[in-house]
Parts: sequence; C-alpha cells; structure tokens
Amino acid sequence: MSNAFPERVHIDGRDYELTGYPLEGFLKNWPDWPRFPAWPCNAVGYTASWIVANGHFCLADLRCPVQAPLVVLFPGVPAPVPASWVDGLLKATRGERRHVSYPSRLIYEDEVYLEVRGGAILREWRLDLRGVPDQTDDELRLSLPRFLWPARLREAEPDEGAGGAG
Repeated sequence: MSNAFPERVHIDGRDYELTGYPLEGFLKNWPDWPRFPAWPCNAVGYTASWIVANGHFCLADLRCPVQAPLVVLFPGVPAPVPASWVDGLLKATRGERRHVSYPSRLIYEDEVYLEVRGGAILREWRLDLRGVPDQTDDELRLSLPRFLWPARLREAEPDEGAGGAG
C-alpha cells in the first residue's frame, strides 16, 4: 500500500504522519461502502485526518467521492468521531526521514507511538530522535572497508601489533 500521501494526526498542536490507515478496519465491516479506485500515491482512494483529543483517537475529517462521508458513516455523531474500532499500536512521524545504523533502519526526527484500545489512548511514547547518530563508530567500521574509514576511526583503532595489516 502506497503511503506517499499519508494520513495525518494532530497531537498537542503538532501535525504528524500516520504510518497506517486506521479507518480500514472500520470500512471492512461496511459491505455497502463503495470501494474507491486507488489514485497515484494513494492506494485506499480516500484521505482521512485524525486528532488526539481528551485521551481519545478521533477521526476529524474524511475526503472521498461520497457526499458528506462522515455523516454517511456516523449519522448523528458530530466530528471529531471517537475511533472506537481502533485497537493496537499506532505510529506517527514528523520531520526528516533518515537511515541509521548497520544494517540500516529508518527513523524520523520525531516519532510518537500510541497504544489504543477501543479508541482510548492507553499509553503514549514520544521519541525525539534528532540526536541519534547516523551510525555509531562500530557500525561505521562494519559498514565500510577500512580504507574508507574517517581518520578518527583509524587513529582510534586498537593496536593490532607489529604484524597487523594496514
């Protein structure tokens, strides 16, 4: 599933990108709900935005070819709609995307993990990963041939004795 236009979630005055589609679990129980064709960079055919409010994960807006989709899906429920069908761990990201460590792992400057049960936020973890180095010195030694090591690694290398290769 393409995530080039990810869904957004608003948490404490900041916008983050969700790594999944929380509305899919709800829509699969609606056999009459139209399945919209995917469009470039959007495999689900709609865009949803979310908000964390009063300890709950809520659907704030839904855009798709259906007229007033929130009213159709949730008659009589004003937006934002508490996402009572959402259970599990949600990941939201913000900032620059980087590959770190060896083997490579993808991280963002800011990551938020939400543990949700029945739409209620049970726990929340906020990670500020801006200070995480791309690679530790040991990871850099493993990922590059020795002749490409920066001088600081060659100078800090443990003495291999007189017969060591150089």
